Amino acid sequence: MSGDVAIVKIRGGFRPIEEVDHADYMALGDRASVVEAIGAAFPTAEWSDDETFASFDGGDFTIEFDLESLEEGNTVVLFVHGSGDPISPILKLTEANGWLAVDCSTSEFLDPASPSYEGWEGYQELRDA
Repeated sequence: MSGDVAIVKIRGGFRPIEEVDHADYMALGDRASVVEAIGAAFPTAEWSDDETFASFDGGDFTIEFDLESLEEGNTVVLFVHGSGDPISPILKLTEANGWLAVDCSTSEFLDPASPSYEGWEGYQELRDA
């Protein structure tokens, strides 16, 4: 079990996800630029040979980056485990690249100015139950 986050890019700025039209979703970039962006934000991430998967050990949390849906869905999926605060470094990645993070458990964008921890805390409650 993991807390899941999807990284996307949209036209316009942050707004509630229900206000985003399908046509507003954009490509994150080509594979090389996305790998470079993740590597810049998480330099100790370990990559698979084909650079479709990376794992970052943040000490009290881990983030697994799955780039399989990058070309088809313009999305990078993150599987997050642990008990620390992965939200702050995820938002540093997204903000640096003009991307947004979707908390898959709440189906809402994480607001860069005031991120909700509701989904992350819900994952931890389920994990610990």
